[in-house]
Amino acid sequence: MIYVDLGKNDYKEILEKIIQSDKMVRFAIIYDRFGSIEVKLEREGQHLLLNENDTDSLAREGINSWFTRNQLAHKIGKGQYVMAVYEKIIRLSIPMENDTTLLVSLDNLVETPKIVDSITKIIKK
Repeated sequence: MIYVDLGKNDYKEILEKIIQSDKMVRFAIIYDRFGSIEVKLEREGQHLLLNENDTDSLAREGINSWFTRNQLAHKIGKGQYVMAVYEKIIRLSIPMENDTTLLVSLDNLVETPKIVDSITKIIKK
């Protein structure tokens, strides 16, 4: 599992670095274990596709999924991240320290791994 061993005061700095790391990053949010926002940062001038309620719903779903994955970690290993690919965006969910979860939204203009492309082509046939 990827853990960021920083205090709560450093979360904003983490998000700033993530936003600055690539122009494809739309926004980044750190949620606590209950789905409350710890820190949120949006790229300036970015048109958000979801309103805050929709984003929170996705975050809660992601947090609940991590709970389930953690129950199986003794069998398959600890989760490192989850990538959900939609037509318009890519959503990354990454567990952090203190039961927090990082949610990052990216523009879906990047190349998907070849194996994913191969599998989706098989399914579409």
